[in-house]
Amino acid sequence: MARPREFNETDVVRLVSRTFWQKGYQATSMRDIEDATGLTAGSIYKAYGSKRELFLLCLEQYLKEESYLALLLAMFESPLDESLRMIFDTIIDTAYEGSERPAGCLITKLFAELLSVDACLGRGAISGLNEMQKTLRLRLMWAQENGDLDKRADVDALGAYLMVVIQGMLVVSTSTKDILAMKMARDMALSSLH
Repeated sequence: MARPREFNETDVVRLVSRTFWQKGYQATSMRDIEDATGLTAGSIYKAYGSKRELFLLCLEQYLKEESYLALLLAMFESPLDESLRMIFDTIIDTAYEGSERPAGCLITKLFAELLSVDACLGRGAISGLNEMQKTLRLRLMWAQENGDLDKRADVDALGAYLMVVIQGMLVVSTSTKDILAMKMARDMALSSLH
């Protein structure tokens, strides 16, 4: 009879997800994964098969729990400007030294790297970005139906604009960390709702 696992698989995936998010897919070694989880390489391989399979689980968990898509869905029924402000402010907060949340977005940070390493993983990351854009559009349509956004607003154009602002802020949060620029972009994006 097999021995039951002595670790919480969900917690392990969360810890490894943060490691991939901070270091990148290729730069994350099995030693990094061992350090993050406290598990041995043998236990990790036995439980997850390979680094690639573990990354797929991390990507799935990230999309459900930590992505900006998950944040948007969690606040779907809140006022539109409130939910978007929360997303923008979360991105801005990651640029500060000592933030508990890694800067940027796991998907945005890794999709270019993944496309050159593993086309299937890269397509999975792109699919996540497409879901975010689709959800933004649906959220804008919901806001129109509920009188939270002018009925004449072009939800396709506004959704595309907000997606570009979010992606730009994610890049700035990991590179120049120009908090003032991100705050100005947030304020301009929120003003575009009115």
